[in-house]
Amino acid sequence: EAAHCTPMSETPARPAQPRRPRGNRLQVVVRKRPLSGREAERGRRDVLDMQADAEGAWVIVHEPKTKVDLTAYIETHNFRFDGAFGEATTNRTLYDGSVAPLVSHLFAGRIATCFAYGATGAGKTHTMLGSPQEHGIYSLAANSIFERMEASNGAGGEGLVLRVSAFEIYGGKVFDLLHARKLCPVREDSKKRVNVVGLTQRHCHDIGHFASLLAASHDARQTAATMANGVSSRSHAVLQLALCRRAAARPAARGRRPLAGREEEEEFCEVGRMSFIDLAGTERGAATLFCHDKERQLEGAEINKSLLALKECIRGLDAGKSHVPFRGSKLTEVLRDSFVGDCHTVMIAAVGPSDDSVEQTLNTLRYAATVRDLSSSAVAPPPTPTLQLMPRRP
Repeated sequence: EAAHCTPMSETPARPAQPRRPRGNRLQVVVRKRPLSGREAERGRRDVLDMQADAEGAWVIVHEPKTKVDLTAYIETHNFRFDGAFGEATTNRTLYDGSVAPLVSHLFAGRIATCFAYGATGAGKTHTMLGSPQEHGIYSLAANSIFERMEASNGAGGEGLVLRVSAFEIYGGKVFDLLHARKLCPVREDSKKRVNVVGLTQRHCHDIGHFASLLAASHDARQTAATMANGVSSRSHAVLQLALCRRAAARPAARGRRPLAGREEEEEFCEVGRMSFIDLAGTERGAATLFCHDKERQLEGAEINKSLLALKECIRGLDAGKSHVPFRGSKLTEVLRDSFVGDCHTVMIAAVGPSDDSVEQTLNTLRYAATVRDLSSSAVAPPPTPTLQLMPRRP
């Protein structure tokens, strides 16, 4: 991050479109939501700007501050990312510019992962889930997968199928969102692979079936009202799409009911896997410190602990350490396969533009920039303008 002081810009933020991915395994992009109606009514100002160039995009935050002598000024922070999407960006544009390449990795037999990270109320769930008027990343990716499957199977492919599972990590425990939030233990097998024992995996037939599974999993997710958001996601939600190929059938086990009335049970060989993680909304410590609900305080502490563990794992992998602390949290333990081997990851950092949430925005951007910088070469910051004072508001 580069910081300097400059007057606040009166011009609206310029949406920066993403450039072609640099080809590495980790891409970090930023999505800015528009000012909400409530923020506009209160006269809040947009302090977030974006500028694209040949290497990606700069995200620029104009932070209002006050000197000791009560002189108001603006401190400007610059962050470098692989892409930046302004408030007018649709989910489709965001998907095409960042997440769509992961589908190709899935069909190539790799592990693909997409994270949505940001403060409570920054628009993560809207980005991933969408709305009645606009499909989210989940549905857009599933539709692309079904189109590729149809083309492959229609061209004499080997019978590809899609199997869907959904679970949440809440309070350090894993709950199956497709089976009435059943508690699932996490075990490591003899091949050092982490498994969520008893997790439901549904054979998904088409995009309509996928939409019903998605709605069921979302309705089962743990949410609660906090000081920062009236409906805040209090768990990390994980949606996994496993691309499988039908293997040779085997006789049904004795005493076990055959599937769909058949005398044989189908077995599936996993070709690739795509995981979508809607991370729980981060909050400042003060947002939970002054909350009188002890449960909310414990939730906030657990969320921040798991996010710190996630960053430490990425740091350890980048440094080539022999020991990476995947067991630092249930989140990193379950998603270990998404970080090792032939894997490709996209992180979407969701931020708000309002000047009254600038601290949360800066925290989100610093976290995302740290993750990106772990696997990126340094890029020179833009020229620093001279220090100028901001006229005090009447």
